Amino acid sequence: MIDPILRVSLEVQPFAQPLVGAAAREVAFLRVENDVTGRVGFGECAPLRGVHRETLDDSLAALEDWLDGIRETDDLPPSAAFAASCAIATGEGFGSGIARDADVAALHAGGVAELTDVELARLRGTKSLKLKIGRAAPAEERALIARALEGLPGVRLRLDGNRRLSLADCIDLLRGIDPAHVEYLEEPIANPAELGDLADATGMTLALDELVADRGREARLLREELARSKRVSAWVLRMSAIGSLDAIYDTAEEAARLGSDVVLSTAFESSYSLRLAVHLAASIPNARRPHGLGTAHVLLGDACASAAVCNGVLAGGPLPVPFAEAWS
Repeated sequence: MIDPILRVSLEVQPFAQPLVGAAAREVAFLRVENDVTGRVGFGECAPLRGVHRETLDDSLAALEDWLDGIRETDDLPPSAAFAASCAIATGEGFGSGIARDADVAALHAGGVAELTDVELARLRGTKSLKLKIGRAAPAEERALIARALEGLPGVRLRLDGNRRLSLADCIDLLRGIDPAHVEYLEEPIANPAELGDLADATGMTLALDELVADRGREARLLREELARSKRVSAWVLRMSAIGSLDAIYDTAEEAARLGSDVVLSTAFESSYSLRLAVHLAASIPNARRPHGLGTAHVLLGDACASAAVCNGVLAGGPLPVPFAEAWS
């Protein structure tokens, strides 16, 4: 009998290890056979420290209960619910055909020293580029932004600070940067209640990330307040931090109701989840911007053929079987 859960370790590129927080990405794949169609579906479970509260061990224990019929999908930790719902959906045929290609934003995971001529060549042609801020000295981060804008004419930056900066420090960092060159600021400051002040001070629009995954009452009220102020242009849906596919669809509908586009994003999962996200994006009406799916290069190992981005696009082909040889 085939074990329904496969746990694997995927090596992380040295330049990305500080960002991922480890030298290897510990993930698991769930295999579910549909009793009606006979089709087999797969989902990836890959909680990431700093993004998910649950560990991989927590999620796998929950999935074991789910497989035994003890727990419902909605009762699982988010990363486990994502894996279970993906396995169910793909077992029902989701991802078996060809989806509309997805526009993808590029990611530069390092600092200014890593933004070499070779890296610029890899990034050339992208419309949107995500940079991480709040990790180095202000002078280094200003140099990173300047080099990106100089080396990639026409690019628009997504500046993600993961709530590391104070409001004052973030304003100082962005002083003198033309807002036209910045697509959005992705929750760079520690206090989300000050995001409106940040937008006013910089003239830059916002994207919500951590505030989207927070389903508490205060977060909901703040999302609605920012929507009324017209300062938010996008919601970043880090899929496995939100939960099941149904929860992702519900969140996308909430974003649409509040006037925001949706940007799908992963937590450095394998190319299987990146490819699945292309199919998901094609099914969400307000998923109109380039998505945060350009992370395949971060991993040295992978679950299937690398989800390589070509000219800013990730093709929407039929989903492969992750680690196909392991299930035979």
